[in-house]
Amino acid sequence: MKRTLCLGVLLAALVGATVWATGTVPTGDVVLTISGPMILMNRWDAAAGAGVCDFDMDMLKAVPVTTYTVTDPWLGEKTYTGVRLSDLLKWIAVDQYAVKVVIVCSDAAEFVIQIKDAAQYPIMIAYASNSKVIKAGSGGPLKVVYPYQIEGVEALYGPDNWAWYVVGIRVEY
Repeated sequence: MKRTLCLGVLLAALVGATVWATGTVPTGDVVLTISGPMILMNRWDAAAGAGVCDFDMDMLKAVPVTTYTVTDPWLGEKTYTGVRLSDLLKWIAVDQYAVKVVIVCSDAAEFVIQIKDAAQYPIMIAYASNSKVIKAGSGGPLKVVYPYQIEGVEALYGPDNWAWYVVGIRVEY
């Protein structure tokens, strides 16, 4: 009886993990691709040997929303809306030993953010500025926004770290 119960619990756990590990697939245009060590993924990249989670805008907006006003070093005072990088990493269940993410932009520019900093500060992947969609001509549809209103953040991530045209995040050890 105990053996059957244990096997049943194990089977249920495996089935649950399989369903969780094959997260929702995008139905719209993919706006963000996250790759690396994670549990929630919607495809496997055999060449990279890593899980991938593609997000369309509706999927991204399903992650808890954050909004704050900040002085953008390039555009002045703006109220940005998006998702905290830390919430996004929790959403896909990033491996606990990962230490950094590499933000990848459509022009192949890359920017490194330490996961410990993302946990401490509300670094945002923004999709709206002043309640309007961030258009491609303004660095969208996604950009990294740093909470410069918090003392010390600008010293860690200066103006040149404001990534525009964000298309990917690579999680690394």
